[in-house]
Amino acid sequence: MSVASHSRGMPPVDGSLPAFVERAQQDAQWQAALARVGYRRVKAAFARQLRESPKVEIFYGIAQLGQWPAMDFVRDWLKAEKRRAGGRGRWTFMVAMLVTIVAVLSIAAALGVWR
Repeated sequence: MSVASHSRGMPPVDGSLPAFVERAQQDAQWQAALARVGYRRVKAAFARQLRESPKVEIFYGIAQLGQWPAMDFVRDWLKAEKRRAGGRGRWTFMVAMLVTIVAVLSIAAALGVWR
């Protein structure tokens, strides 16, 4: 048996892989496909599909990529992406606020020394 590496990929397997491995591979493919399409487009397609056919359990928004994830998976992915983007925006806001506070304090100190 050969050792798996980044250059060679996975070693050949006799038969099928265990179900949890196949599910993890499928989830990774779905995540990559959703990320390629982008948060806004996926969210719009998800909302449209919920309006038009709320009983359908397969998301058809990325069918052009050959992927058909479950609606629950897409819902969870949208929540995770929103949380990740919100965290990034929060970090930016905190850094900008800290820089503003430091600038005001340094200006006040400079004015105090100057008088």
